[in-house]
Amino acid sequence: MLIAQCVSVTFGNFLMDAFGRKPVFNISCCITALCSIGYLVLPNIQLVLIFRFFDCYALNSLVSAGFLMMVEGLPIKYSVYGTNTTSHMIGVGFSFCAIVSYFFRSWRWYVGFAMTLPAVGTALFSLLFMDESPRWLLQKQKFNEFEIVMKRLFKQNNKKLPTFLAKEIEKMKAESILEDDSIAFLPLIYKKLSKVKFWKLFGTTKSIMWMSALALSWVATVVIYTGMQFGKELFGGVQIHVYFIINGIAEIPGAFLQLYMAKYWGRKSANIVSYFLCTLSLLLCPFIPRNGYWIALVYIEALITRIFITSAFTNIYMWNAEIMPTNLRGVGMGIGSLCGRTIGIFLPFVKHLSKIWSPLPAFIFAWIAFLAAITSFVLPETRNVISPDDIEEFQAFGTNEYNILKQKRLDVLKRTAAYQDETSK
Repeated sequence: MLIAQCVSVTFGNFLMDAFGRKPVFNISCCITALCSIGYLVLPNIQLVLIFRFFDCYALNSLVSAGFLMMVEGLPIKYSVYGTNTTSHMIGVGFSFCAIVSYFFRSWRWYVGFAMTLPAVGTALFSLLFMDESPRWLLQKQKFNEFEIVMKRLFKQNNKKLPTFLAKEIEKMKAESILEDDSIAFLPLIYKKLSKVKFWKLFGTTKSIMWMSALALSWVATVVIYTGMQFGKELFGGVQIHVYFIINGIAEIPGAFLQLYMAKYWGRKSANIVSYFLCTLSLLLCPFIPRNGYWIALVYIEALITRIFITSAFTNIYMWNAEIMPTNLRGVGMGIGSLCGRTIGIFLPFVKHLSKIWSPLPAFIFAWIAFLAAITSFVLPETRNVISPDDIEEFQAFGTNEYNILKQKRLDVLKRTAAYQDETSK
């Protein structure tokens, strides 16, 4: 699974920046649906593992593409609510899978109810109703598609496209040099891929520090979030179905915790506080007895730890996306996520360290969370700040130069807001 996720964040996120969020999202939904249907009829475990690889690849690409479309499509003040919705649905999915697996011990019935129906439903919805990210279209100078999407968005809100915005789109069309999509298929793909120059994310000392800090946050998030599946090693004595239901339930308060902190304290504070609290929770974990009535406290400790790491997980997705420039946002998130998934491959070996000393896995996770909290101090705050659109803005992010670069766009946004206020009266 983690190897498939590594491939996904490397290749899939690269394709998001080259060809758009919507194609990757739709294709990933279809792959997931086909794999889920395949599980019901595959004759042996070897084929199941092959399908599982593609399923994990598609699921990771689906989540990343959908997340980017939410961040880029929602207004700044509402983006935190969109990202929290994702965590709530993850929590529902965790609990749903645990409940289904308890009542349907046959894995084919489990796959049928817990995986196939949601996957097919998501694929149909994405193909029929999803639009491309307007911000990605604008940055890639695809003004015709941008105009169509914007008209549809205004129509869905019972409004017409503002005259000044339509004129601005026509002006951009006239000034732009349209890309020739009529050339041969393979050269066209190469041309699009060659425009994703991810190495420019490491062009300055400041950006290198940012990318390193984000990578460490991803490592902490993936390692602890995935490592908590080893319930026996971290929280010995727990019943597996109850443990996974608790993990699912914890997603919801964890997302609400992140929502409050990110909205009122800022993304940086939310990240630091979540990792510090997760560190304390993991350090206390080994000292709770595993017998008698103490087992109830073990479940509570598992719930608290899951809440804190869910808060960190939700926050790093949003914070990483808001720091990255639009034209490299997918690959920028993919680099950090790749670091986390790569280290996560070794998690099955970490759990065996409990045979040497039972508290050792928890202490390792706590140390990683502490390092992630400390390095988060170097990252910029993004609350109520418009994200960068290109590498020039990314390198100037957090400075007065960045404010100057964004002034023109801010004027357009203010005019749009004034128009919406006027038409809503």
